[in-house]
Amino acid sequence: MGASMSSDENTGQDANVQSIRESFGRVVYSHKAHEKARELEASKADQAKWINIVLVTLTSGTLLTSVITDQRILLYISSGASALALAFTVFQLSFTPEKVAEQHRAAAKELWYIRELYLHLLTDIQTDPQSVDIPRRRDELLEKLNHVYRLAPDTSSSAYRAAQRALQIDEDMTFSSAEIDRFLPEALRTS
Repeated sequence: MGASMSSDENTGQDANVQSIRESFGRVVYSHKAHEKARELEASKADQAKWINIVLVTLTSGTLLTSVITDQRILLYISSGASALALAFTVFQLSFTPEKVAEQHRAAAKELWYIRELYLHLLTDIQTDPQSVDIPRRRDELLEKLNHVYRLAPDTSSSAYRAAQRALQIDEDMTFSSAEIDRFLPEALRTS
């Protein structure tokens, strides 16, 4: 029993590594898509708060002014604004962007951890492939992913497009050696 791998074993390992690399890429996109979905939902929550503020201000302002000035038209405007505020409040009962944003945040955090596990697995395979039970580790990561995806909210196409833009154009997740060196203590720097 030699330490070298047969051609069939090497081909199998290459196929496993390729599968792991593709899964890693999908996790990178999913992680970023959930981050972007959280941003979109948080923005919706902020917009809803501002709409509420405007409607309540309009209602109370026109009601107070109608009492002071005794103008009936302001009373009608106040009634209309009050009806809009009520309708918007009822609409918001089924519209919970804060909750959805928090679910996306939780999914993104879990996916970040799994992404890092994939990265470390690929590093382990590259540095010492004989010490890694590749199929077992791959399957463990797949189970973790399945658990996260089962509980995570769906992402929208706009969140995915924002993730694509962030990863491909803005180069999120991309660091030069010089950038990484700036984060590290001098003893760990490569240049």
